[in-house]
Amino acid sequence: LIAVSTSFQPPSRTSILSRRSLNHPFSSSAQVLSSKNKIRPSSSTLSRHDVTTTSLESMTPAAALSAIGSPLGSIAVLAFVILVHEAGHFIAARSLGMNVDEFSVGVGPRIVGVRRRLVDDKFVFEKIDDAASKSKEDGGNVEGSELLSDDGIEFSLRAIPLGGYVRFPENYNRTLAFEQEDIARKARDEARLMRIENASPWEKGLEAVAAKSLAFNILTLGVLKKWQSNRVAEQLRQAEEDAKLFLTNESNGSWLSALPWVSKKDEKEELEGNDKLAILKAAKVPDIDYFDDPNLLQNRPWQQRAIVLSGGVVFNILLAFACYFGELTGGKGLPMPVFDAGVVISRMPSEDSPSFGLLKRGDVILGVNDVITSGNSQGGIWASQKQISDVISTIRETPVGESVKLTISHGKDSEATDVVSVAPKVNDDGVTSIGVMLGPNYLRTDMVQAASVTDAISKAGSAVYDITSQTSRSIFGLLLGFISGKGLPAGTSMSGPIGVVKSGAEVVSTSDFAAVVAFAASI
Repeated sequence: LIAVSTSFQPPSRTSILSRRSLNHPFSSSAQVLSSKNKIRPSSSTLSRHDVTTTSLESMTPAAALSAIGSPLGSIAVLAFVILVHEAGHFIAARSLGMNVDEFSVGVGPRIVGVRRRLVDDKFVFEKIDDAASKSKEDGGNVEGSELLSDDGIEFSLRAIPLGGYVRFPENYNRTLAFEQEDIARKARDEARLMRIENASPWEKGLEAVAAKSLAFNILTLGVLKKWQSNRVAEQLRQAEEDAKLFLTNESNGSWLSALPWVSKKDEKEELEGNDKLAILKAAKVPDIDYFDDPNLLQNRPWQQRAIVLSGGVVFNILLAFACYFGELTGGKGLPMPVFDAGVVISRMPSEDSPSFGLLKRGDVILGVNDVITSGNSQGGIWASQKQISDVISTIRETPVGESVKLTISHGKDSEATDVVSVAPKVNDDGVTSIGVMLGPNYLRTDMVQAASVTDAISKAGSAVYDITSQTSRSIFGLLLGFISGKGLPAGTSMSGPIGVVKSGAEVVSTSDFAAVVAFAASI
């Protein structure tokens, strides 16, 4: 899982009230412009960092329980989303009549599992005993437990709920293929020793590199591997000629072979009896016998395989639509954050940052280099994120030694503007920075209601389209940045499942059901 941070989750009403003393109740960690580990908030202010680093010993029992329960709640939400995603693959495969071995939520050791089998035209469910299965594989005897057969579909809950999978049966005998490949690998090593027995030192070196270094083979664009393949083919051809010549000389040189009562072996049997030739033939890549079962995924047309592959994504989109539709029809409404133009400095600059003494927490950057940021209350979360990205990009593109002019207002309610000049510096990460953390200029959250079921369908579909299209653009920008060598786009960060759980824990801690539903829809 990859989460590309391009937005934030607005705090619930309770979380805003609990942080009323702050000029800006939240910040976006994706928009960090300060040097790493160099931000030191003023001792007279309270920051989110101060709250989250409080030890459990100093917390009240309710707060400590919340600190533990929030990550568990986030993991539960993530596990549910994974369940829906894998169900999409599973249902698509089974609806097309494909065989499935296992449906698993989570990865790692299995906590509990059942196997569904068809017995006498009825489905029966049997508990999976991994210990018994392992003993059976090891050849041991298991008393008092019934060993399950290998047919049916396994449904598993595993220890690490940060993933899941649908396992399909292979279309070949993997055990036999591994055994044959192991035999061929040992034969290739023996054949290579035969080749280098009378080879020159440079040929011995190239043979060793070609056999052991995949990276060098790639760097040489396969030329080295092709050279080795030609030597292998020539070695086999020469061995076959030598074996045939030996048989011919042996037949011509022995008068006993001409006697009619002396049994004769055909040429093929004689060649197979040659040890050297047998080793060289065994070194070839073994042929794999593929099953022709039409119910296997690999034997289906590409269109059906594509349906199974996309089933998870389709179910994720349907889940997001269901979440939004449920909030519009049965909940308080769909939360719609409203933003004003500009970006907010969400944390006090540190003393060694370029902006210390010029900017402070709560200031709103309205423009950069006389270019006023565009935006209004209808811009939404994506327009606010774009303003942050534009400000960061302009600052990063400022040459070292030059200053950037910032048009600011001191506080959200201030109508007076001021212009300050800040000379960016290159921080420890090699990024041009003015040493502040930026966040969106959040105003409020409106609850969008639906006038009818048709209106709910329209608004839910629009919300799904917005989040899907923006996520796609973010991922495309991420890949484009990596390919071009520019790295992550300005104002974004990337995290894996742990980052998703951390973000979800912050949402769950608000005890706002609508926010939790929105989080499930977003991931």
